[in-house]
Amino acid sequence: MKLRQLIFRIAASLVLFCATGEAQTVTLDYAQPKQTVAGFGAAITPFSCCPVASDLNNFSAANQAAILDALYSTSVPSAGLNIIRAGSQLCEFNTSPGVYNWNDPLIQSEISWMNRVKSSYGVNQFLVSTWSPPAFMKDNNSCINGGSVLTQYYPDLANTMVLWMQNAQASLAQQVNVWSVQNEPSNSTSYDSANYTPAQFISFVTGYLKPAMTSAGLTAKIATPEPSVWGGPSYFDPNWGSLSCRINPQWMPTWTSWSPTTMALTPVWRPPRKQRSSTTSPCGRRRFARAKLTTEASYNQALIAYNNSTWTYQIPKRVYAIGNFSRFMRPGSTVLTTTSSNSNLEATAVSPTSVKVALVLTNTSTRSITVTVSLANLANPPASVTPYRTSSTENQAVLSSISVAGGSFTITIPGSSIVTVVG
Repeated sequence: MKLRQLIFRIAASLVLFCATGEAQTVTLDYAQPKQTVAGFGAAITPFSCCPVASDLNNFSAANQAAILDALYSTSVPSAGLNIIRAGSQLCEFNTSPGVYNWNDPLIQSEISWMNRVKSSYGVNQFLVSTWSPPAFMKDNNSCINGGSVLTQYYPDLANTMVLWMQNAQASLAQQVNVWSVQNEPSNSTSYDSANYTPAQFISFVTGYLKPAMTSAGLTAKIATPEPSVWGGPSYFDPNWGSLSCRINPQWMPTWTSWSPTTMALTPVWRPPRKQRSSTTSPCGRRRFARAKLTTEASYNQALIAYNNSTWTYQIPKRVYAIGNFSRFMRPGSTVLTTTSSNSNLEATAVSPTSVKVALVLTNTSTRSITVTVSLANLANPPASVTPYRTSSTENQAVLSSISVAGGSFTITIPGSSIVTVVG
């Protein structure tokens, strides 16, 4: 009996070994499209931890171009971002009743960054978040340490926000696309911050901000607050998420955590770590995650890490890893239902606007995986596809084209690498 058990276990082990060595399958189903990709972006908000926008001009002209190329270019290995998240700096903009300073350096550094990136890379999707209303409007009379807006100042705050958006429209030659009323409304921090309850938020937005924006002809979408919720099954705080149907925003932001294997740090549409049945949030609204550009090289979510004493910088591997998604999954692409037979091979795909397919295959194991990819229900599949690989030694390296026959192709993904297949 013991010998038979041993033989059975050896046989089972051999079957398992052979199975892992065999070609695995990934299927893209074009008959089951999901949401439309809005894009990917990063924050340039200038605070004490990360004064990015205001620091750009301290680099040499060549380094400025290299930094921006690494973030926004789509013609070279890069993150290929197409959305910018900025801060309103309302405390600096409206220092006292009736006093406004649009020329504050923190504001102008961000406006300069946005104009430059718009001109050089065609990036014109701007999301603006508020960390704190003007101090004089709050019950603690301070920009920092939380505090709530006094109800008698709701009309003034709405007018201040409208004036900010009007100034931005004049400076950028366009309106901002999304306005976020409050960053992390449940947190009181030693930097700019403020607190809202859901009831306060609804009262301010529906009773004051939306009417003021409508009266001024402003069409920016209003986001629900940006709660500091990391991960979890829903990726948004349900206490705030329930507001989405009541204030009718088109953006539901939240913080989220990201694995070092996918490196997808800042998408407005999140490539799921494991395929979900739906990538939309309640009421069909879009959601996004956010990360920062930062001066702190030790900050593990930096897209650009730099030293503001020597003005040297580093481009972390994650820039190219996220670019395997964002450089090729452009706005307007449609997310596809994608399945993988191997739990170590994560697959995320879209039907792009210009070609037939953009598929990201992430091998989270240390061993190579050979996979046969089927483009199910796709009329007129491409004749070939081109892989772009990011690994420990490669940054979106262009590999030899692979022929597509009968709507399928086979590719080997090395261990601990990300390959985007485009065709």
